[in-house]
Amino acid sequence: MMVMSTGVIGQQLPMDKIAAGVQAAAAALGADVAAGHEAARAIMTTDTRPKEHALHVRLDNGTGFTLAGMAKGSGMIHPNMATLLCTLTCDAPVAPVLAQAALREAVDASLNMVTIDGDTSTNDTALLLCNGMASMSLIEEASQEAYMAFRAGLTTLLVELAKDIARDGEGATRFIEITVQGARSREEAKQAAMSVATSSLVKTAIYGRDANWGRILCAVGYSGITLDATKVSLWLGDLQLVRAGEPYDLDETRASEILEQSDITIVVDLGHGESAATVWTSDLSHDYVSINAHYRT
Repeated sequence: MMVMSTGVIGQQLPMDKIAAGVQAAAAALGADVAAGHEAARAIMTTDTRPKEHALHVRLDNGTGFTLAGMAKGSGMIHPNMATLLCTLTCDAPVAPVLAQAALREAVDASLNMVTIDGDTSTNDTALLLCNGMASMSLIEEASQEAYMAFRAGLTTLLVELAKDIARDGEGATRFIEITVQGARSREEAKQAAMSVATSSLVKTAIYGRDANWGRILCAVGYSGITLDATKVSLWLGDLQLVRAGEPYDLDETRASEILEQSDITIVVDLGHGESAATVWTSDLSHDYVSINAHYRT
């Protein structure tokens, strides 16, 4: 048995009630799709919607397998995954060491690229369960086409779940995708993107529909990476605001139109290399403060 939980930190759980609940839940298990939907809803806390996805992977030899997953998480979300619970299932027969390797790589490209409030907690778990019931050969070598397809499918599934978590951030009104490109390395790009994504000033500006691009570049600047400001360019949606370190197209009307949309994209090009990284986050609203100010009451 694998146990996952969230809640008030330091408060002991009522194990008698949990034990009874486990027995009741086990007795209600079903194989139909409705049972999966019920499970995704049952794990919600401050989430406003369930988070679940599934996909089927077809291999060149005609065989294939199915991947599915559900997750919960709305606040205290920041790498490494906290506070986020995710259960993934697959019917492919996969050697455990390869399943673990694929999960780590997929998580690094997805769940570890989400931040809601920059605040971590004590609980975060991602479980991958493979029952091997698909009619296909065992995946036992990293060089196999089936393994590469399994890893790609798992990454795709987790990216969708990660985006769902960002969309459902506590008090969120906007989903924000931040890409930093033109970096010397992926690590450098991620460092800069996370700095923007965790900036309270950036997040509140987007909540207020204010195209204050200086806050974005300020966050890139204090991220700790080596930066030449004269090479940096910045886009808000399809509107380029900065080119080679200079203000470019300050079309406030178009910027306001972009910021009225539910999905906001920010792209920063550092002008130093070929590497990139994408981080997902949400804006910071009054409701976030209300939810967390009265979490126990």
